[in-house]
Amino acid sequence: MSAQDGKPEVPAPFNALLGVRFVSWSEGRAELQLKITCDHLNGAFAVHGGVYATMLDNAVTFCAAFAGEGRPGHRCLTLSLTTSFVGPAVEGDTLTAHAHIAGGGRKLVFAQGEIVNQDGLRLAHGDAVIKRVTPPSPQPEPGGGNPVATTHEVRRQK
Repeated sequence: MSAQDGKPEVPAPFNALLGVRFVSWSEGRAELQLKITCDHLNGAFAVHGGVYATMLDNAVTFCAAFAGEGRPGHRCLTLSLTTSFVGPAVEGDTLTAHAHIAGGGRKLVFAQGEIVNQDGLRLAHGDAVIKRVTPPSPQPEPGGGNPVATTHEVRRQK
């Protein structure tokens, strides 16, 4: 992960495929956006619920991963994510996911997020439990790093 302009790069190929871009990243907060294309739609020509869930998952995880300005983030895993879908989005909409830390400690973090459209209308919201599996590195990692641990990394820690 890099902290260019205070924003991490989208670390996973799936996120890049979706077109997610980070707007802001700071202590206890994260915000990202996605411009909806026809590739994000379901059979009813509304945004697929998986897009909402992915955006919320990214927002709450990055919220928990923040370790300080210019530092790579914690590596994190989502232990649970409860998502409520409350409104549709369509092609051409711009979705913004906001997340903040609601509680927790050093290793387990409780985060909440919501997705709104360009008019500020709430379309989805969720609550998550995030586990920080490694502390942040004191130095930026070569190649940027990734705040989301792989299954292999988690198994090595057990």
